[in-house]
Amino acid sequence: MEKIAIIEMNEIDLKLVLMNVVPGGYYNVFDKVNENLKLGQSVLSEGIISSIKITETLNVLKMFRMVCENNSISKVIAVATSFIKEAKNQKSFFDEIYNNTSFSFTVLNMDEEIKAIYSGVINYVDVPKGVIIDVEANYTHVINYNRRTILNIKTLPYGCVSLAENKVPYSEIIEKVNNDLEGMEIFLPTEQDVMYVGTGQTMISVGKLAKRVAHYPLDIDNNYVVSSNVFDAVFDKVKDLDLDQTVKLKGVSEDRADYLVSGMAILKGVLKVFNVQNISVSSGGLSEGLIYNYVVPETNDKPLSDMLAYSLDNIRVFYDMQKSNTLNVYNLALILFKQLKVMHKLPRGYIKPLRIASSMYDCGKRINFDNYTKYSLDVIINSKLNGVSHKDLLLAGFACKCQNLDNLSLSEWVKYKDILTEDDLDAVRKLGVIINLASKLDSSKSGNVHDISCDILGDSIIMKTIVKRDAAFDIRQAMKLAADFKKILKKNLQII
Repeated sequence: MEKIAIIEMNEIDLKLVLMNVVPGGYYNVFDKVNENLKLGQSVLSEGIISSIKITETLNVLKMFRMVCENNSISKVIAVATSFIKEAKNQKSFFDEIYNNTSFSFTVLNMDEEIKAIYSGVINYVDVPKGVIIDVEANYTHVINYNRRTILNIKTLPYGCVSLAENKVPYSEIIEKVNNDLEGMEIFLPTEQDVMYVGTGQTMISVGKLAKRVAHYPLDIDNNYVVSSNVFDAVFDKVKDLDLDQTVKLKGVSEDRADYLVSGMAILKGVLKVFNVQNISVSSGGLSEGLIYNYVVPETNDKPLSDMLAYSLDNIRVFYDMQKSNTLNVYNLALILFKQLKVMHKLPRGYIKPLRIASSMYDCGKRINFDNYTKYSLDVIINSKLNGVSHKDLLLAGFACKCQNLDNLSLSEWVKYKDILTEDDLDAVRKLGVIINLASKLDSSKSGNVHDISCDILGDSIIMKTIVKRDAAFDIRQAMKLAADFKKILKKNLQII
């Protein structure tokens, strides 16, 4: 395992991310430090990085160096975004940084920035065809892609910081965006499965505020869908607030509060000109793209083909401290789901929650071994699984929890009544029994039972196990679920 640090210098922040990286392209972030320096403000107003900002930057980077040394970091990747090219003293600035901290920065050009933004988004949200809207400090990018390939890019020469610094009223910003994008038909999706995705700190803040307006029960940013009506309600709430009032809004970073209205006005202009009804939030952006491009180099040329599989594998690598049998359990659960379809009658839409829940069937053990399934919901919905809707996360969490049917609390279920349905309640019970049966059929954690054939005979079902050797222990453990099986799937269970 290697310990890596990534330093990102952009117009507003100086960021440090510390990660454990293992062969195979898996990583785990174990610390983050973010310092708000607003270097872009100095460059925008003076054309140089001022001596005050240079001193502040050096002080922060010296602290970063100390943090890296204290955490035994073996490699540091330092990147600055393209704003720094506008500074006339950039060379002497970076020379001074290197002489004082030994950090050597690579300066991205605009194309490299856009590619990293795209990589961060496309590896976080499962939207094969869409339009990415990224509001940065001094630029706004609109990226149209199809089948995971960039088709068109439009970059507007202004962002939330530059417009705020110039005190451009929000009404003029909306009109300006409309004028600049009007007639850009290449960004108007005609297919129903094309979606709009927003990224960047402005969009994250919008998502947080929108969840409060909508009384949304989950505190998850990634993949949250903001309707145009809710967006307008949030915008109307914040557009005339002064800075002191904006800072007090829950979900808004104090460091970004003075740029919120200008950033939202840009977004509103884009949504208006394209008549967008819904926009998804991506918590993946430039920073995450830089991480992926280093840790998983193949994403430089092609996004992950299955980001959920990658997320589950990443969790397995870092959190399954002993020999894991989660792949065996998932394979058996999928076999059972298909073999028992005539009984459970669940559509294919439940396969993704089944995949998550069976791949994390014992995740509650990270909290407490006793009745570990009880804690599954909290672990799953907070596991940062990419490419998964909030509904699928909830279904997976409740299905995993329902391995013990007594764990299902209707008072907890009703908290999510606006996301889940009555049919879902029946489904998670059935999935819970299937997952529990799959885990018991691999009680020895040896993959001994590798296939199953089911015969339904009247009010009974006979499961024939296909094994590598004697499976008496696995079958004995699985038969303990006969009562739950009968209760939920209405059949007597016999395993041979």
